[in-house]
Amino acid sequence: MDYKKLLCSVMLLGSLGSSTLVAYGEETIDSTGTQESSAIVESSSSIETSAKTQDTSEEADKEAETTTTSSTEQAEETMAVDEVEYDALGNLQFHHPIPFEEFTIEPPAFRAARSSVSTQQAFINQIAPSAKSLASANDLYASVMIAQAIVESGWGSSTLSKVPNYNLFGIKGEYNGQSVTMKTQEWSQKEGWHYVDAKFRKYPSYKESLGDNVTVLKKTSFSSGNYYYSGAWKSNTKSYKDATAYLTGRYATAPTYGSTLNSVIETYKLTQYDTTSNGGSTPAPVQTNAMYRLYNPNSGEHFYTASTAERDKVKKAGWRYEGIGWQAPKSGTPVYRLYNPNAGDHHYTPNVAEKNNLVKVGWRYEGVSWYSGGSKPLYRLYNPNAKSGAHHYTLLQSERNNLIKQGWRNEGTGWYGQ
Repeated sequence: MDYKKLLCSVMLLGSLGSSTLVAYGEETIDSTGTQESSAIVESSSSIETSAKTQDTSEEADKEAETTTTSSTEQAEETMAVDEVEYDALGNLQFHHPIPFEEFTIEPPAFRAARSSVSTQQAFINQIAPSAKSLASANDLYASVMIAQAIVESGWGSSTLSKVPNYNLFGIKGEYNGQSVTMKTQEWSQKEGWHYVDAKFRKYPSYKESLGDNVTVLKKTSFSSGNYYYSGAWKSNTKSYKDATAYLTGRYATAPTYGSTLNSVIETYKLTQYDTTSNGGSTPAPVQTNAMYRLYNPNSGEHFYTASTAERDKVKKAGWRYEGIGWQAPKSGTPVYRLYNPNAGDHHYTPNVAEKNNLVKVGWRYEGVSWYSGGSKPLYRLYNPNAKSGAHHYTLLQSERNNLIKQGWRNEGTGWYGQ
């Protein structure tokens, strides 16, 4: 058997969706539903009708028995579970938890209006420390590993990657005796593409899942001394882009796999988790825009803009210019700007679901105002007493703490800047 072709075929089309397991039930007939008359029926026509009813009941019983037998046989056929963990050459077998064509840069929107948490950054924060240490110790790019985890699991949204499974990459088999059985699509010449039950590794945390992906990237081999993914190792490449280009057509056969990984890496500045040969972080030059901050003494609202023309226009209208609030990268996660025509204030958010919910309740969408990215959090606070200018954003912890003392509610990190 050509295991190289088999692995590529698996990587191309094998995937786990969020489809639920199919339960096969048995149709039963309630025998108590048959009513028997205690009256003596003398009419021949009534006797004939009774006989026909009995015949019909017997036919229904036979049909139900046939259906039950068929359902049982069908259920028995699906009970066989694919438990193949390694191929004949000792390579870990895996399927893609999320079909590549279903992946989007934006994560699944599931938070309510005015949510303050960036779901993208929260997921990255969960896996980045482990990815960085594992990649550094195994001649790999942490940026590529994190991007793969994002793409393969759909930002941790696949059932397989969620608690308590933590399987980001669809690796099959057991981990310390723990597994979860789920449906996956496989190919055979006899049946073509079809769904089967398969056992997948169940991990105690994302760290172990990332560790197994290191095993795939470092140890997969179809001939002695030749490693299938060696072209993605740091020692064999000049940059992460060489690694993602090499993985395209091998780890996943989608022609845009590498460019998608690159887009994720660039959008979320994942190279900050890569290390140089001496163990230091790889410097990533970032171009930024100054974010101007202005204050309206009449409404109490703060206004933020990267446009000098808009800054000057607002100043002429009576707003007080308070200087540069922070530096925003010229690319990254978009921060959306909305306007409330009733209250006359603006709201800013990187969360697509929050933006859409505010539009539904009457806010006007004014486009992307700037981008989020970097290591410095912009704190978001809410004034429950204000009719306008209810939200405030600041880079300063001291300002955040003073506002909290005055009754503002701390809503966490709004986005990130430089």
